[in-house]
Amino acid sequence: MENGLTHQVLTAQGYRLVDDAWEARGRRTYFHEEDAARGRIMGLAESLRPVGWEVDKNKLRSFRHHGADEIMEVEPGGSDTTGHFLHHMKASAEVGIG
Repeated sequence: MENGLTHQVLTAQGYRLVDDAWEARGRRTYFHEEDAARGRIMGLAESLRPVGWEVDKNKLRSFRHHGADEIMEVEPGGSDTTGHFLHHMKASAEVGIG
């Protein structure tokens, strides 16, 4: 099951699930303590590739899983914070992040 593998990859990369609204809104939110630097995003892309995720060529800091029709978007922390959020969503549930 893709969701299980994706969750395993994310937690192995240091992400912590902070909101699971998959059934209600088709969305899970994870948090990572480190900033969303280019190296972190590239490492995440390498880890996600074997479970079917690709870098979205049209959206910055985003990934797409065509087989599961899901997306992930990385939301950097603000200027006064460290860390970042990762939003894993059903593509049909894609709405503005905020």
